[in-house]
Amino acid sequence: MGQQTTETEFFIRNIGAITTEQQHRLQKATVTVVGCGGLGGYVVEELVRLGIGRLRICDPDRFTASNINRQLYAGENTLGRYKAAVIAEHVRILHGQTVILPVTDRFQQAAEQLFVDATVVVDCLDMPGSRRTLADLCTQYSLPLVHGAVFQWYGQVGVQLPGGSLLHALYPSPGKENISSPAVLSCTVALTASLQVCETCKLLLELPSTLRNSWMSIDLKRLSFDISGTTV
Repeated sequence: MGQQTTETEFFIRNIGAITTEQQHRLQKATVTVVGCGGLGGYVVEELVRLGIGRLRICDPDRFTASNINRQLYAGENTLGRYKAAVIAEHVRILHGQTVILPVTDRFQQAAEQLFVDATVVVDCLDMPGSRRTLADLCTQYSLPLVHGAVFQWYGQVGVQLPGGSLLHALYPSPGKENISSPAVLSCTVALTASLQVCETCKLLLELPSTLRNSWMSIDLKRLSFDISGTTV
């Protein structure tokens, strides 16, 4: 039988970085994560440990062996299982303070489940066309969107506020898309996902950020972080 733990104890080490009142705001928030692969797995893990009260996660895919190099919940024991379902099981084991809804349909077919009453949406997809569609849905539901993308040693993170057009600016062409599986390292995925969680937290707490309707490129080979062309 596990040790009895109060709700306050789960997130006590957050206090100091954020206030108790801000922690309560996180526990009242609803975050939707679209894509439960590399980025999505790490994003969900960190949001749960941050103390987000309600999570909606969506991915129609199942784990395969090629996911294991970078996807947090991919392992020999989860191959062939729905990614969203596996992640939801893990979240419920961590603690009972986050209510999680796993959706194994395409997000385009589950918009009402995913976006109504959400506070922030996190983009963890891998195809430009899907990202543009997600951005349009966020505009339709007046929701901020935290974008992330990874490739090899490189990543990018941005925030599209309601009414913005960041994703269409980053992915302007509706032409033929590359559907091959690109190389990417777990360190790139984990760092990019952590930055997405950071931006999500700042949105939920109404803290300022230089990434509002802007984006940052990440180069882990050169250890450079560029915000809209300005090195930081």
